[in-house]
Amino acid sequence: MKKTAYLVNVGRGELVQDAAIIAALREGWIAGAALDVFATEPLPRNSVFWNLPGLLITPHYAGTYPEHVARATTLFLENLKLFLKGKRSRLKNLVNKALGY
Repeated sequence: MKKTAYLVNVGRGELVQDAAIIAALREGWIAGAALDVFATEPLPRNSVFWNLPGLLITPHYAGTYPEHVARATTLFLENLKLFLKGKRSRLKNLVNKALGY
């Protein structure tokens, strides 16, 4: 890749070798990267990826489908109703900070 190139991986984490992208970013072989997927998920808190220069990390959200917005809106509205009723323990699809996702 050219030094001005940006690598974007929204497919599978295994498509890009971790050591290669780490070296490419640290040593300026490419201009930057955006990664939505990783070989190890969830990405560990101590992963070197969190502090690499020129790297944008997205929350494994690139894969979407036609019904996504409708389903996400329905889920949000259900959770909003529960939240406003003070039933926070019943919210759906909460982030599990202990697991990292």
